[in-house]
Amino acid sequence: MKKFLAAVFAVIMIFSFSGCGISFMAEKIISDSDIFTEDEINSAMFKVYKKFGLDFEGCILIELEYDEKYSKERAKEWAENYGYDEGIVLLSKFYVAAEGDGSLAVGETYDGWNWILVRNKGGAWRLVTWGYG
Repeated sequence: MKKFLAAVFAVIMIFSFSGCGISFMAEKIISDSDIFTEDEINSAMFKVYKKFGLDFEGCILIELEYDEKYSKERAKEWAENYGYDEGIVLLSKFYVAAEGDGSLAVGETYDGWNWILVRNKGGAWRLVTWGYG
């Protein structure tokens, strides 16, 4: 328990000095896919890790998940809305450890947060939006 508390304290201290989110410790969950290769999914996840690290000040990414069934039900519509061939929806869970820009509640865990990425067939992923929904 002491080690856990020390680790939490260390993370909070990092926030105090860094002004960014922490995404490198997140658990990555990838379901079997008939649509994308593992490399394609990992490429999309990397875009989320990068965005989270840069813009989610005071937050700790806990999980990032590709659930094929969930993504498939939503991705095509998102891709069409943005004028692309393909889309992928990733789910995340994160904790707000310190105040950032004020849009997220400190001490809250956000679960089921969506990350929407699109691309033209075989191209690079483009992160277009995120949030609940």
